[in-house]
Amino acid sequence: MRRREARRRNLLVLGTVLLFAAAMLAPATSSAKITLKDKVGDKEIKVKMYGFSQFEVRGGDGNSSEGGIYFRAQRIRIGFNYFHGPIAGKLFLDFNQSHTKDDGGLPKMIKDAFVAYKFSNAAFIRLGMIKTPLGMDFTIPGWNLDIALRAEEKGLVLERDFGLMLSGRLIGQPEDKKMKCNGLEMGHERQGYGFGYDIGVFNPAGRSAAVSWDKSLLGDALAYVGRLHYDHGPALHLEASYGVSEQAGGPDTEDYSVYDFGVASEFGKWELKAEYISGHNIRGVADWDSDGWYLSGGFMLARNVQGVIRHYSATSDKPGFPSATLQNTFIGLNWYLSPLRYRPKDLQRHKLVFNYIIASGDTDEWTGVAGFRDDAWIIQWQYKF
Repeated sequence: MRRREARRRNLLVLGTVLLFAAAMLAPATSSAKITLKDKVGDKEIKVKMYGFSQFEVRGGDGNSSEGGIYFRAQRIRIGFNYFHGPIAGKLFLDFNQSHTKDDGGLPKMIKDAFVAYKFSNAAFIRLGMIKTPLGMDFTIPGWNLDIALRAEEKGLVLERDFGLMLSGRLIGQPEDKKMKCNGLEMGHERQGYGFGYDIGVFNPAGRSAAVSWDKSLLGDALAYVGRLHYDHGPALHLEASYGVSEQAGGPDTEDYSVYDFGVASEFGKWELKAEYISGHNIRGVADWDSDGWYLSGGFMLARNVQGVIRHYSATSDKPGFPSATLQNTFIGLNWYLSPLRYRPKDLQRHKLVFNYIIASGDTDEWTGVAGFRDDAWIIQWQYKF
């Protein structure tokens, strides 16, 4: 009885929130990132400041044990990009992450912190804390996601890590395109033409949900990641990647290995994506394997409203437990408020995201490292500058 009453109360509050969002939200002014420039001799120094925040209302049994409504922030981030000739640097902070836990080699609030040297589009090298180049959805910026959060595939990627990486973009692009990269690209956020690659060596991937962080392994274990991708503008993106984090559960445990394939396409009002990821020896446990895939479709229902459906399916085989499968289906609506211009990236600057998640499969027996075990809903409000 109490549970039914709680559900009715939650539905009433949810309806009130939705009505408030629809009736009371006035479009706010969006602005581009702030750029500061100075010139020393014949060299120009440029610093770009930007950021975004995501505030949420959540509910449903998949979000809490009682299924009640609560409020939270997901990301509160500010970043700085530095350019001086061929040298570049990035500092990206999240004030909603721990200031003390140093998984991977730096406090978790430091999302990215690295220096780069760009020889050409085809070769630029970076040293510091950076996204490891594995996982198509993972390397999409958090402000540019189709749904409110990354889901089942996020638990298997190697996450951000401290290390050294050599990268290239736009290799073999048509002569008439003449696009350039800036040396800070971490995924396929630049929808160009031609081939790209990333090859990196890092500390053990302690920020990954599939790896246990152990400082004693520094100097005795490493992580290795490689990715190859091809782009033909927004119409086609293909990528494949592979990575290993040694002694993933601590000294003398098994290496964690993972591979990933992704494809994405934007044409007309449509946005389509598919990705598959498979991990072996999760947290150094021999033969604890998990894989997952998703299919995603987005369609512009109006000039500033997009409907999205994304279906996840994942399996987990953990020694001593029955094999389990978990499905999550996201039904979403993205409402882009007061865009600067009606282009994909500018639409994202100020948006409301409505997601309802349907969970099915072996929800009680699930032994994977990510995913919703029960139905849930999320309302997310984002602003970006």
